[in-house]
Amino acid sequence: MHTFIRVIEIWTPSGSGEVLEFNNGCYGPLEEFKNSSMKETFAYGEGLPGSAWKKARPVVLKEFDNTSFLRTEVAHEVGLTSAVAIPIFSGETLKAVIVFLCGDTNELSGAIEVWSDDGLSGLALIDGYYGDLERFEWLSKSIKFPRGRGLPGKVWETTQPLIMGDLASSNSFLRSKAAADKGITTSIAIPVNSNEDIEDIGSVVTFLSSKSTPIAKRFEIWTPDEEGNSLQFESGIIQDSEEVEAANPKRCIQKGKGVIGETLLSGIPVMSSELTADSLPEITTANVDDYTSLLAIPIYYQENLNSVVAFYN
Repeated sequence: MHTFIRVIEIWTPSGSGEVLEFNNGCYGPLEEFKNSSMKETFAYGEGLPGSAWKKARPVVLKEFDNTSFLRTEVAHEVGLTSAVAIPIFSGETLKAVIVFLCGDTNELSGAIEVWSDDGLSGLALIDGYYGDLERFEWLSKSIKFPRGRGLPGKVWETTQPLIMGDLASSNSFLRSKAAADKGITTSIAIPVNSNEDIEDIGSVVTFLSSKSTPIAKRFEIWTPDEEGNSLQFESGIIQDSEEVEAANPKRCIQKGKGVIGETLLSGIPVMSSELTADSLPEITTANVDDYTSLLAIPIYYQENLNSVVAFYN
């Protein structure tokens, strides 16, 4: 089974703060691209990570030729053709840039969308990568989401990430029929903090996942306690089930424990491609073999970390 995302990279500011350096990545069998990427650094505005840093918003590249992407030749050699970069800001401070890279195939169903306030009637689609979902992309461009309506609108209102399952039957997902037609079953939307001093989020990124080429096998949302010493389970979904798991305060991860707890401790995205029971304290040892990688993303509102989102593959 192919996955929608083939490579995930984390880029973090250097000690001087002048460039972005390679922090971690999940490349699967694409060792050549990994070896090339680990040597790179990106200045402010340089390359895709530097561009997301400068623009202070997610950046979508549907192709690499004649764009800000600086690794085009080696990317094409391994079949990578598009990418989405998401900057993670705490207030005005850049914590990291996450880059998701995809490769076009004839059977790539799913999407990564960027929604932002148009200043008039709500959230509008700024850009997105849709694989082969051309009609779904066309429909999305014609929709606006008022605050509190639809998946992006709900995230815009609450400033919290949100998971939706069984999209074909969901009254809250306004494109349910189009999702059903293309096998899109699950979605997670995350707020992306702006580096500007405003009482709002900068944009909403939605990940639309299908059973045939999933974004991830499992999504989870964790929220910190009042003291910021632990994370409590807020919701989750396994791609095959489509049923969203309810909040469970008994499921708790201490700061620094495992991949997710390390994100609470460090305040930056954390990834592991060598999972063990210690990496996944929130699930039983028997489940470790079901996953090969885990990405934990800190979600900020202004300067405060308000949740951690986990992608399992």
